[in-house]
Amino acid sequence: MKSTAVFKIVNTIIRCGFSFFRYMRRTGLFGRPGVIILSSQEGANYGRTDLSQARTLINLRRLDLIKHLEMFVSSLARLLPPETSFVGCFACQGNSGHDARYYGNMPLFISKLSYRRSAHHVELNPDKVSAILSRCGLVVIDMMELNGLTYFHSRKRIN
Repeated sequence: MKSTAVFKIVNTIIRCGFSFFRYMRRTGLFGRPGVIILSSQEGANYGRTDLSQARTLINLRRLDLIKHLEMFVSSLARLLPPETSFVGCFACQGNSGHDARYYGNMPLFISKLSYRRSAHHVELNPDKVSAILSRCGLVVIDMMELNGLTYFHSRKRIN
């Protein structure tokens, strides 16, 4: 394996976590050009031009931790070109809070500390997420539960 390919794999695992990396490989999205990763820690520094050139947008912030979820998703969807993939994750109702094994990509101990800092937590399930994505112009391609989180792959509809 070439060193650039190994670097790309390691870099993706560091930025997204192993479960997210596994999901990306499973869906065939890993390694494609035009990937933009919205970090769960840093603010998004991407503009309209950046998003208009994206082929895959990965949101690392769990959807159940986004206060104005539908506004967030619809804003992103409006900026993305048709056929762009939108990938993310969320904790289902039964897997949220202190019972969850992971908070994003963090182990249980850190997740308990982080959860207390999170003032907002939306109760989500696959049906609710599918409905929100659909209202925002995205079609769900796949959903899969890994390590207490549900990962999804959606694609923007052609207008």
